Amino acid sequence: MKSIFGFFVFFFSIQISLGQQQNRIQVAVLGTFHFGESSDYASISRKDIMSRKSMKEINKLVSDLATFYPNKIFVENTPDTQGLWDGVYADYRKGLEPKNPSILVNEVFQIGIKLAKQINDPFGVICVNYTPPEQNGGLKQAKTGLDTIYTVYSNMLQNRKPEIGRFFQENPMADKEFKSYLKKNDEWSKLSLEKHLLAMNETSSINSLHYLNITAWMDQNPNGIGAELTAKEYLRNAKILQNVLHKLNPYDKRVLIIIGAAHVKPLKDMIEAHPLLEFVPIEQILKK
Repeated sequence: MKSIFGFFVFFFSIQISLGQQQNRIQVAVLGTFHFGESSDYASISRKDIMSRKSMKEINKLVSDLATFYPNKIFVENTPDTQGLWDGVYADYRKGLEPKNPSILVNEVFQIGIKLAKQINDPFGVICVNYTPPEQNGGLKQAKTGLDTIYTVYSNMLQNRKPEIGRFFQENPMADKEFKSYLKKNDEWSKLSLEKHLLAMNETSSINSLHYLNITAWMDQNPNGIGAELTAKEYLRNAKILQNVLHKLNPYDKRVLIIIGAAHVKPLKDMIEAHPLLEFVPIEQILKK
């Protein structure tokens, strides 16, 4: 009850503040590919992301994002990794880059941490990702009866979920859309990094990723759980936005979310429907 009361006090304070300022919190979402290793079925990346040329392009991207001057920078890592990234940021402010190659190449460092330093953010990045319980300790992490029930349910869905390769074989429409997207990305990878990301964030692109990652499961309804698999993906994005909301305060004017491009559309839809938030298309920042 105490946490629920605190939640409403928090939002009431925001409403009072925003009512006085006549402004909503601007939320920009930068959809990206994962710079380093990824558990995605087909990893979308660029060659030589750590080359001198790529570093110049990353620096330009960071400088352009800095013009938005976000009060908070949210990234796609789970909250339990916050201490790690706090340490990375503290070292980077002292001029020390990560020695761990997987951390060094990660977009959280290359974009998020570098941006935080450029705008002299006192805290660095804030981790808001959510992973399903079967990927995050399962029943060992369950704190309530509801956690236990959902963990069992999520595991049952995962066990009945078809292997991705087989899913595409049995869903020609999704397979065609997937191959088309990969072909487009091959062309985008020939562009500068900033133009590549702009292409990934275009409406047609985020719609395609939304279909492939979320709603395509309902086409063939594999093992009778198509809608359940779709709902599971929506829940993940709702959990991510919930983590963002609970880190906002009445003094925030602009925030940036750096996240895999497949998350952009569901986040965009929820942000646009929220009375206290204003969605800012990333092209408004990068094309200035």
